[in-house]
Amino acid sequence: MRRYVNLYQHSEYTMLGCTIKIECLVAAAAAAGYEALAIADFNNMHGALKFYHACRKARIKPIIGLCVACDSDDNFQNRLLLYAIGDFGYKNLLVIASRAKTKGSVDLEFLRKHDFDLIAVLPGEESEIVKLYREGAETKALERLSAYRKIFPDLYLGLDLQSAYARENIGRLIAFAQAAGVKSVALHKTLYLEPADFTAYQVLRAIDANVNEYPFTEKEANGRFISPEEAEKMFKAYSDLLTATLEIADRCRLEIKSSGFRLPVFPDARGESFRYLSELSKIGLNKRLQGRKADVKKYRERLLYELDVINKMGFCDYFLIVYDFVRYAKKNDILVGPGRGSAPGSLVSYALGITDIDPVEHDLLFERFLNPERITMPDIDIDFPDNKRDQVIRYVMEKYGVNRVAHISTFGTFGVRLAIRDVARVRKFSEAELSEVLKHVPAYGSAIDTILVDNEMLRTMAESNPRIGELIDVVRKIEGLPRHISTHAAGIIMADDELINYTALQPGINGLYQTQYEADDLSAIGLVKFDFLGLKNLTIIDETIEAIRREEPGFNLGKIPLDDVETYRMIARGDTDGIFQLESEGMRKTLAGLRASSFIDIVHANALYRPGPMEMIPSFIRRKFGEEPVDYLHPALKEILAPTYGTIVFQEQIMMIARVFAGYTLGMADILRRAVSKKDARVLEAERERFVKSSTSRGYSAELGNKIYDYIVRFANYGFNKSHAVAYSLIAYQMAYLKRRYYRYFMAVLMSHSVGSVTAITNYVSDCRKKKIKVYPPSINKSEDRFVVRDGGIYYSLLGIQNVGGVTVRNLLEEREKNGPYRSFHDFVARTAQIINRRVVEYLIWAGALDDFSLPRKQMAEQYESALDFVKYRPLFAEEELITQEYGREEYSFEELTAKEREALGLNLKYSIFTRYANIIARHRLPALSALPIGNAGAVFAVQNIKRIMTKNNAEMAFLQIYDDSGKMDAVLFPETYRRFKNILTEGGIYLGRGKTEIRNNRKQLIINHIETLNKG
Repeated sequence: MRRYVNLYQHSEYTMLGCTIKIECLVAAAAAAGYEALAIADFNNMHGALKFYHACRKARIKPIIGLCVACDSDDNFQNRLLLYAIGDFGYKNLLVIASRAKTKGSVDLEFLRKHDFDLIAVLPGEESEIVKLYREGAETKALERLSAYRKIFPDLYLGLDLQSAYARENIGRLIAFAQAAGVKSVALHKTLYLEPADFTAYQVLRAIDANVNEYPFTEKEANGRFISPEEAEKMFKAYSDLLTATLEIADRCRLEIKSSGFRLPVFPDARGESFRYLSELSKIGLNKRLQGRKADVKKYRERLLYELDVINKMGFCDYFLIVYDFVRYAKKNDILVGPGRGSAPGSLVSYALGITDIDPVEHDLLFERFLNPERITMPDIDIDFPDNKRDQVIRYVMEKYGVNRVAHISTFGTFGVRLAIRDVARVRKFSEAELSEVLKHVPAYGSAIDTILVDNEMLRTMAESNPRIGELIDVVRKIEGLPRHISTHAAGIIMADDELINYTALQPGINGLYQTQYEADDLSAIGLVKFDFLGLKNLTIIDETIEAIRREEPGFNLGKIPLDDVETYRMIARGDTDGIFQLESEGMRKTLAGLRASSFIDIVHANALYRPGPMEMIPSFIRRKFGEEPVDYLHPALKEILAPTYGTIVFQEQIMMIARVFAGYTLGMADILRRAVSKKDARVLEAERERFVKSSTSRGYSAELGNKIYDYIVRFANYGFNKSHAVAYSLIAYQMAYLKRRYYRYFMAVLMSHSVGSVTAITNYVSDCRKKKIKVYPPSINKSEDRFVVRDGGIYYSLLGIQNVGGVTVRNLLEEREKNGPYRSFHDFVARTAQIINRRVVEYLIWAGALDDFSLPRKQMAEQYESALDFVKYRPLFAEEELITQEYGREEYSFEELTAKEREALGLNLKYSIFTRYANIIARHRLPALSALPIGNAGAVFAVQNIKRIMTKNNAEMAFLQIYDDSGKMDAVLFPETYRRFKNILTEGGIYLGRGKTEIRNNRKQLIINHIETLNKG
């Protein structure tokens, strides 16, 4: 029997104002016996679709509502509840929520324009009507009530029993509303599920208000979720109010349905999208095949097949839209990535110029991208340089209209560490207390309960310390809740109509709107996401090409040879600093083991060097070089598995096995691939039965069918998308080719994009030194805001100097551009006195940027103030006198020059203590730290930091951070070694150390077993 419907329910999307996740709310409602339930988040519709579908799944009638802030005369926080009766009402809610999110509130005039198909409820004390009544301004309250009623004929006064005033005055308020011809309805504002959640709610509100103690109201203290039975008891004397909730619920009959994909129609096709797409594809394919020895018939048959599938699935406009903005990018010298994901498996994409990977040449499957037997939207993700991506997005906004193109919302949620920090701040934990807790919490991943299971110390702390126990309990309740709204990194929505008809909007970035719904919600109603990704590596390639074209105007990245022997030799010896996908130690080792000599080797390395498949690498290498037998399981599979030496490396191989061995269509094979990767026991067994039955019908034994199926299942999670591997391997090869052929330009651009990472810059400078390329210290007259190629080498960027920011560098360069090079130290001081301070000047001096003036660094630093004073009297001196003014020649000691240069740059370019030990390094043939081989090794290094600890056996050991001119590295001395050498270990000391290098947490670490000091004295 229906008794009550809760109409005033916030969710997690009233961010920092409610602790209830939608799935928990719906589960609680189902358990309590609710047949209908409403959601009314504050000023937003973020959770409406999730709530709708969750209710439908639980067989609860969803009522979509909105709690909106309305303007009032005296800054009172005036609220209004609105509920959609049907589709028109829902669309009005979208408009109202958009306005509220943009302006913060709405006025009655705006509501008058968007009132149709809505039920309105004035939420008791949160409404200006009850406020005025409470203040004794009954006449004004009636006037305002009349104004609301003129807008909303279906108007109710909502009344709760959550505060003393509400309980004491409910009868009078019912009578007041009745006299005005307005019905009353029962409300219960719900903010958290259980009474035990109130503390977490208080903390959440304190986090939002940035206070330690949140001054909660009685209404909030009574804001827990209640059952229909509890509501019936509460409102026992006011049963008409309960009945009114049922009336509202009955009148709300909204059905949110998806009627297919809501794509824009490509305007240039003039209503004939398939014909236009076909013509473009055929023309494009002819251009692609021109001058090539290719099986033209094979290509054309595949093109026609793909076009037929695309047309039948209704995706012609989708391909044309992507083709158009990719074409725009290329016409405007915006580099476009060769492909990403499964899209390179499409010959149509290749013919249109959307991708630059020939799927026929690389044996890529169209059905891995678009399966005719499984209707899903194609997903073509496009990579652009990260500094030009927005230009392409602006193009589509202008072409299709600002009201039809938008960014997509995402939500930053409370991870465990963030939640701990926020709760600790509110609960006044000291930094020491907070650090002690965080010490036991991993940086990423696990939920708090998982962490507690795995960490006995944290569990003990929570059990023995009530403050920590409460902190952990609150974290448990708020982890995963949305904390703030953000923007999807790549996704753009484009629709066939104004987006406000499908989703509430809010202000976005770069002049675009942003959807209030997340990507999955948008997909559920048929809106299509286009991914415009900004890839830094494409920016590096793009800027390197720009530099090259100053020397070689005709340079074309698309025409570089893919069989350059020297490039593969460079890759095979692990010389891959700065190369996309190939830079990590493990990848270098893989490439060296493969003796990479062709493009497919890079593809194999990219596919194998991942968690899981990594364990197959040693066997794969042995098989490649005939050191291990290759088993194809059956001769029918040899052609499929021979390129990967009998191992399933790619997902496409699973599909091909299913086609060749069991007679599947490629569409069926893709469904099989998806099914077995999920590891659902019921699905696996069903697929086994189908696979074995199909294979036996082709003459194979059931035993062999089961064996092949088991093999597929075993490698299902290891297989990688070959289309993606080929596309990203091409980017890697292109970068490697540019590095080998145009080294200085490539490294200058690479280092420009690494400013801010001393580790990366140090590594790349070391790489330059190995190649005998000079990296000059920054120069006030030759350097720019990036690394530049000049004088046969590379000049360090002014932005790479510590404490010299972007605005300062821009001002220095503008002054130099306007009035010419700085001619002397005095000239520099005179021209920059108003734009930089002493600290900036000191760091410029220490970095070597003012060495252009041929004065000692110490002298310039110490006499800067004198120079400023001197400049004040500039009118009294001739220009020549200022320029030629000289000082004494006193300079810092070598150690001081080294230390100050390192402080300013993070590394040493001109002065290095390690130059003093060049003979020792040469005599012992010691590599730089960055080049230390895995296994036994030795090096000369300085100790930057020493961390001494006690082991469980009460023995002392030490962890070191060591460095040389090539970079930093971790080192360790275990107890016995530390005991022998601890008396000579000091921070800042120079040592020759020997030991064993190993990989730990994907980083090199030197385990030292012998060390000798090189310190003088």
